[in-house]
Amino acid sequence: MKVTSGPSAKTLRKEKVWEQTQECLQKYSKCMFVNVDNVTSKQICIMRKQFREIGAVMCMGKNVSGTRQFTKSYRPL
Repeated sequence: MKVTSGPSAKTLRKEKVWEQTQECLQKYSKCMFVNVDNVTSKQICIMRKQFREIGAVMCMGKNVSGTRQFTKSYRPL
């Protein structure tokens, strides 16, 4: 029998990604959502470095973790 006393690490990680996404959406006037397949961690590292150089932020999460939350709260202009 498994007894839990709070949210799992996976749940906490998903909540953190969602909070970061919301912070970015409030802070920046423009954002871009990108689907990425077959990209190495080195390529992601290079992109993150280049984004930092221009003052941009790369907020990453798995497809499902943000998509459900985003579609619930998204209101088109």
